[in-house]
Amino acid sequence: MARTNKDRRAYICTTPQPNVLNQAAFEALAWVEIGNVGAIGESGTQTNVVSYDELATDVTQKGKGISNAGDPTIECARNPTDPGQVALRAAAKTNFNYAFKFEDKDAPDADHTNSIYYNRGLVTGPTRPNGRNEDFILEVFTLALNQREIVVDPVATVAPTNTLLPAIAGIAQVGQVLTALPGEWTGEPFFAYQWKLSGSDIPGATGKTYTPVVGDIGSDLAVAVTASNPAGNVTKTSGATADVIAA
Repeated sequence: MARTNKDRRAYICTTPQPNVLNQAAFEALAWVEIGNVGAIGESGTQTNVVSYDELATDVTQKGKGISNAGDPTIECARNPTDPGQVALRAAAKTNFNYAFKFEDKDAPDADHTNSIYYNRGLVTGPTRPNGRNEDFILEVFTLALNQREIVVDPVATVAPTNTLLPAIAGIAQVGQVLTALPGEWTGEPFFAYQWKLSGSDIPGATGKTYTPVVGDIGSDLAVAVTASNPAGNVTKTSGATADVIAA
């Protein structure tokens, strides 16, 4: 579902970050929220498009050149004591890179996180738009970003819950393909499969389908389905088939 920018939040890490960070490194940082933010400028990677025309060129050929990680602005209603604004002013006086986090309020439900955007770069400013009698006193900071933005989409915070057990479609007969039906689950999981012969795992039988072999004759088959999401995983096993019969 599409959302507006309302309730978007901005954060800075007050410790300089000289190296490129991955998602796990960003998540491990301590963050200070920037207060009284009224607007955040355009972010994301902008890549130059370069072209070259040969003498025989009919249609200009184009390719990707150097990318700019972005230079978004952060507009704040000036608050001399807000910890986030204090951190921005201090960062702007240095030539160090700092980490930034922006969080939307777009979780699809109470069991998911919001979208988060991470980046790292220099801080410049503040500039002051000034204005007329009833205009707020504003400060505008520019972030000179030095790595590609990392976008983390909403993820589940609750492990999957099974509401209908897995099942098996097909005939338990040598040479006939059986298909695992994962059942029904909450939590938007992805699935892994393990086929079982008389309750024991069949080595290597981890696909959604399984074709019985002669050695399976006289034994029943079942499939264990493991549902996983970022919050955890749960395994449920289907009922058993009839004993496998010959072709």
